[in-house]
Amino acid sequence: MKKIKRLFSVLTVASAMVLSTVGINVAFAYPTEPIQLVVPFKPGGGADRTFRLFAPYLSDELGVPVNVVNIAGGGGWVAWAQAVKWDADKDDHKLQVVNLPHVLSMLDPRMKRTETLEDFNFLAWHSLDPCIWAVREGDERFQSLAEFLDYVEKNPNEIIISSTAVGSDDHMGIAFAEKNIPNFKVRKIYANGDSKKIQEVLAGTSDAVAGNVGYYVPQFMEGKLRPIAVLSAERSPNLPSVPTFAEVTGLMNISYAGRTLATAPGLSEEKRTILLDAIKRALANPEYVMKEMNNKNPLMFKEGDELWATLNSSKAMVEKVKFWEMEE
Repeated sequence: MKKIKRLFSVLTVASAMVLSTVGINVAFAYPTEPIQLVVPFKPGGGADRTFRLFAPYLSDELGVPVNVVNIAGGGGWVAWAQAVKWDADKDDHKLQVVNLPHVLSMLDPRMKRTETLEDFNFLAWHSLDPCIWAVREGDERFQSLAEFLDYVEKNPNEIIISSTAVGSDDHMGIAFAEKNIPNFKVRKIYANGDSKKIQEVLAGTSDAVAGNVGYYVPQFMEGKLRPIAVLSAERSPNLPSVPTFAEVTGLMNISYAGRTLATAPGLSEEKRTILLDAIKRALANPEYVMKEMNNKNPLMFKEGDELWATLNSSKAMVEKVKFWEMEE
């Protein structure tokens, strides 16, 4: 009888512990209000288009609305300077889009920024869209990268290239060429947004444009622009006939729009895990994957050590290019 009583007592305690644990889990409700998904650029660009497409799928996973908020300015830094100071309690319903290598403009000594990558609470790498160079279709001066480089060499500082802000992925590829190709001397126009850059090159204000594969494919299909190089280690599956920069020059000029998601520094592990798991499931949603395939935006989920390896690789690339030296 005593053994039975002791066994009953043990089972009672164990059951209480289980119920207590379940009660804690049930009581932990998050998120409890809409999520703000902050895009650090004006509406209409590649990042904005991608995350407006992503938001409803993330909303389905989290069970609350996910609202895209655009905070533009400073090449992304108006938004990023706020994100690294988010409060883990007050700003726990916010997600920040952090673009690579754009955020690494922090390495430019002229900016005098004190932030580092470690100041961001990165959750996941979302996608990676390689850079391209393109010219107007039918431009008689050049229709290939080899012709373009030859023309630049013979006509220094004549060619104008439309690019996004200093320190952007577009600018990084141009700076690499300026640093590594003899007599590559061009002028640059910095436009806020891809639509503006496209207008410039089509109007003849500029001679070439630096952008990303996904955003420019429609321009190529409509016969308005011609891609002359992909700035990637391999040809893009979305532009299989377009050579890489390295194929033509022998120089590994790699640049891309790497899109990541971060949350408030110091956010609790419970909340962080909920956000990360939701992002992972949303990225695997077949309907969303198909939409991004049609959008020509290559999804690339990474977390943890794999994520940080890619972040540090991007940092090493920027430290090697030192784009700020080409602007002095």
